[in-house]
Amino acid sequence: MLNSITQGARGIAQSSSQGLSTVGQNYAPIADSIQSYVKEKAGLNMQALADAGYGLPAVGPKYEAAKKAGTAQLFDLGAPVRAKVMFSLKCSTQEAATADPDMPSSIRERVKGMVDVFWSDLTVFTEQMFEDQKLQSIGKLADTVDELGAIGKDTAPMMLSPRWWRAFCLYRIKPFDRSIFGQIKDPVFWFFTILSLFTGYGIRIWFFAFVLMLIVTGCPADEFQLVSYILGFKGSQFISSGIIQACIAAVRYYMCVHPGGTHTCDVDGPGAREDIVSGLSDFLGSCILTWVAFFFLPCSGRSAGSRVVGEATPAAGASGGEQQAGCFGNKTYDLSKGGRLTGLLGWDITAFLLSCCFAYFLMYVDSAHLRPGGEKTTSTNFAAILDDVWKWQGHTAIFWARGFFALLC
Repeated sequence: MLNSITQGARGIAQSSSQGLSTVGQNYAPIADSIQSYVKEKAGLNMQALADAGYGLPAVGPKYEAAKKAGTAQLFDLGAPVRAKVMFSLKCSTQEAATADPDMPSSIRERVKGMVDVFWSDLTVFTEQMFEDQKLQSIGKLADTVDELGAIGKDTAPMMLSPRWWRAFCLYRIKPFDRSIFGQIKDPVFWFFTILSLFTGYGIRIWFFAFVLMLIVTGCPADEFQLVSYILGFKGSQFISSGIIQACIAAVRYYMCVHPGGTHTCDVDGPGAREDIVSGLSDFLGSCILTWVAFFFLPCSGRSAGSRVVGEATPAAGASGGEQQAGCFGNKTYDLSKGGRLTGLLGWDITAFLLSCCFAYFLMYVDSAHLRPGGEKTTSTNFAAILDDVWKWQGHTAIFWARGFFALLC
């Protein structure tokens, strides 16, 4: 190839006396030789370059489509590298976490399993983040609150209709375009927050039952909203029936114990004055509403959180899990909905049963007079224990069982 170029150059030198017209004719073989040499040495695939968009005008639909396709492929090229990096980091983390030679093998295997579970979620989150960034860069994903708000304008409900009130309440509770700093500026948000933390007269249970009804009437209920509801409900129980109630118990204990060793804790002690209906409704409702929400999870869809622009919302229930016949407005019954959150149901049932045993134990101690320094110990039976439910002993037992259950959940 270099010889042909050299020969062409010599031809030009030899024809310098023949005039400009002859020189112009000898330039053609040099240009062809240089182009062939560059293509041969660089290994360029001109057809691949043309398919990628080279040579297209800088404006027009074909150019834009080629640019977006190239951007998407650029993200895809990094997928194998990310997978290798994530796998190496996981192995390094497992080795560092189990490096102690004195660690028992059972604990070592448990730690490795926990790292595997965490890393699986981290990998899914990372890949989803890159996928969202890819779709956003090619204009197929809404990334601003204005674009997200425009997605639902075509199906906006009529003012003051039942669907409008449903959207109003759910938006005030979980808005898609406001952080917690924006929510604290909304008085309606504070009103709903107070209702979610007030345990008297079963108000907290009635409020969350109302919210669950709003979610379920979406037909089908949305999976994201149900999961958020369960987490918010259990978090509210931990704060209201756990932390706040523990503070109230400490204050009441301080107030019911008087100088000289006397006390009135059987009258105004923790839980002694609490209405039995309010206590039982909060105790039982904290379990039942959670189980009902879990019951609707397999029938839920995945519409909320959809940000894909110009494409139909994914079919409800299409998640790849074990599917059966549809229910409650959904086409499928998918047992994989909720992911690992379904393990919380088993723990919630266990915590509820332990709390019931704790309440029964407290009532048995009072019914049999097993407290030291009290009345003489006597035998008791189940009927006598049930009779104490309506007395201060039963009120106190349910009060402490609620706090015990809230702290466990």
